[in-house]
Amino acid sequence: MIGAFGDVVFEVTDKKIQTFYDLKRAGEARWHDHDIIGGKPKSEFNGPGLDEITFVVLLKAEFGINPSKQLEKLRNMRDQGKAAPFILGGKPISKHYFSIQKMSEEYKIVDNRGNIIVAEVELELKEYVRSGVK
Repeated sequence: MIGAFGDVVFEVTDKKIQTFYDLKRAGEARWHDHDIIGGKPKSEFNGPGLDEITFVVLLKAEFGINPSKQLEKLRNMRDQGKAAPFILGGKPISKHYFSIQKMSEEYKIVDNRGNIIVAEVELELKEYVRSGVK
């Protein structure tokens, strides 16, 4: 297993290949500037911001994947606001979960019956802090 996000497993086996590429992670610090009359503002560190992850998942029927079912699974996660850990190399990349903020689908090959043969889906995830986890 390369990794996983919820029920979506990224793996390469002799029967199934489901991977991602162009994984990017971004985060920022939260600062607030307080205006000072006659002087420069004073900056105050308020804590870390929420991390964001983007990546593209390749879904190919010839690799043992049903692109339509995987897309439906991801849409359901997005539409239900499901948050899940993002696992990479057997361990979570954060102590917090992530949720799908945006999902963009591209159908590369569709057969003569309307079945999706090859698709790419770009996902934008945002860190989700669960109650009791700092």
